Amino acid sequence: MNFRNLVAASIVATSLLAASPVVHASGLNTPVRAMFGKTKTIKLTLMNDSGSPMEVKAGDDVIKLEVGKPVTVNLPAGTRVVSNTTTENSQAGTLIAEISISLIGATIHIK
Repeated sequence: MNFRNLVAASIVATSLLAASPVVHASGLNTPVRAMFGKTKTIKLTLMNDSGSPMEVKAGDDVIKLEVGKPVTVNLPAGTRVVSNTTTENSQAGTLIAEISISLIGATIHIK
């Protein structure tokens, strides 16, 4: 009886070890384009509702925003948009938005 249990346990252990590389190898089949593809740009509109002209910094670019005039921009996902001038409601350097795919076609009103 003990011999049968020992044989059964060794067969189960061997089959688990043999199946393990097969199960994990399926995750290694990722396309090369997914790793080296170009960054997706997000098209959105910035609108200055603060009452005075202001500048925002999107990555390394400075964008001038006139009062009430929309400015359409194309920015890569992950770009941080920060205030570059002080207004009544925000200080220079305040984070306005971090660009993500959920902002495609959105309008960001800055007060």
